[in-house]
Amino acid sequence: MEAARTCVLSSRWRYLWTFTTALDFDGIREILPRTKRYFREYKFVRWVNKVLVLHRGSNVSQFRVSFYLSSSLEGVITNWIYKALAKTVQNFELDFQYNSGHHYTFPQEIYNSLKGVRGLSSIKSLRSICLSAVNVTGEILEFFIHNCPLLDELCVKDSIDLVSLKVVGSSVRLNSLDIQYCSFMKDIEISTPNLFSFKYYGPKIELHIENVPQLVELSVRADHTVEDMFLVAPLVCYFPQLTMLELDSCNEVYKHFSNCELPKLIHLNLRVTIPNHECLVGLACIMKSCPSLQKLTLELQSSGRRIGKKTQQVPRCSHQHLKLVELHMFRGREIDLQLAFYIFENAAILGKMIVEPSNYMTRKEIRNCTQMLESKLPQGVELVIGSLYVSDYKHG
Repeated sequence: MEAARTCVLSSRWRYLWTFTTALDFDGIREILPRTKRYFREYKFVRWVNKVLVLHRGSNVSQFRVSFYLSSSLEGVITNWIYKALAKTVQNFELDFQYNSGHHYTFPQEIYNSLKGVRGLSSIKSLRSICLSAVNVTGEILEFFIHNCPLLDELCVKDSIDLVSLKVVGSSVRLNSLDIQYCSFMKDIEISTPNLFSFKYYGPKIELHIENVPQLVELSVRADHTVEDMFLVAPLVCYFPQLTMLELDSCNEVYKHFSNCELPKLIHLNLRVTIPNHECLVGLACIMKSCPSLQKLTLELQSSGRRIGKKTQQVPRCSHQHLKLVELHMFRGREIDLQLAFYIFENAAILGKMIVEPSNYMTRKEIRNCTQMLESKLPQGVELVIGSLYVSDYKHG
């Protein structure tokens, strides 16, 4: 009798997964490492199809597909989308960024079907949409934005069909908008009171942002010329409520933050070109605009451009809240060290500096730079080189 009960219980557990609410099909992690290339696509498609056939749940919290797919499978992918939407999915993600140039195009037939009463009811539960290497138009994205009352997050990466996007309206719930590497993007218009975070990486565009009282996180990395980037400081100054700011710019631009005030900013992330002394001047100017800064992240790029005058005086400004500094792609050049020393001298309560050396540095160069940094390290500051703990100067 006990054996029979155990058998029944085992059978129940065997099919319990068919009611799972998370359908995460990660072929990159699960299929690619263990399978010969010829069988990868076949195994992945068979796996997804079997799960979708056996799945009995009526609601799905997550539907995610991540894989290297060929153009011959567009019909299969379309069928997966229909099944996911039929289960009133909440978090929907298609990630084909490993696809070696091929993009899946969001079907017009699905878009048309969603416009009906039945279609609209299937997307009412959507909370997030993330699309990578999926060609989708601004018209389709705006349809989701205005017809998904719970939609909090929209992320689109590497879509060649996305040219223009409007996120406008007081009823738009969207909290997070992330647009990256859409090669033909021309303009984005944003006017919505609920937006919390906006990220844009890509080509030069016309960017119009207004009526965003909740916007506290802003990331802009664009292929602008030096002249274009002079507009960044005035744009940012319209949002004194920012708590996180990420910029990709040349060093000259940062000096234009001299008259800008960002009193609530606590995390500043800058990609800085490092050809000369002017980057230190620009950094000092933008840091002065952020009196509450707690974390500073610098990516030390080198474009080879010479901008500004090397003889400019670096303004001193004591920072009373800066606790953590990260220096990425550190190469050990004189200007790299000057940046670190400037922070040592002006961050009153600095607790830790993390230095991630560039891959171009040799072990000997890293050791030499470590010694030079340690020689100027203030009391109580922990220095970390890469992921390795180096030293902790605490004087009791």
